[in-house]
Amino acid sequence: MSARSQRCRIEKIEERIKKLSKYSSACICFPETEPPSFGFAVMRDIAFRVKCPLHGERFKVFSHLYVPRWHREHADRYRHLGSRQYQKAWMASFPLNLWPAVEEEKEEGIYLRLKDGTRYMAEAFTWRKPIAGLQPERPSL
Repeated sequence: MSARSQRCRIEKIEERIKKLSKYSSACICFPETEPPSFGFAVMRDIAFRVKCPLHGERFKVFSHLYVPRWHREHADRYRHLGSRQYQKAWMASFPLNLWPAVEEEKEEGIYLRLKDGTRYMAEAFTWRKPIAGLQPERPSL
């Protein structure tokens, strides 16, 4: 048997093992049927940095859309209703000793303050900042 065919066989076996090991006790991937929902893009980025020890990437990255406050609060209250695998994946990214974060709205934007005092800029209010070089014109009198 050639080295190339052996390598192909090994890769196929590894693929099967990965499929069989999906959601084993060491797996912290989000279930494919329950994709994660994040209130802010910074939360998506934090969750993406955490890798599964068995599979690497835990979910497919997607672009972030604005999530209104009422929806963020609703999602936080009902997050525990997901499957056990979803909850395990969520806790891997957002441990209970730090999360849920408290939203703090300041002049420049919304911050997330964790239980240990760490603050993350969740959303910058760019619409409140004047754009350099674009000053409003004042009518001449």
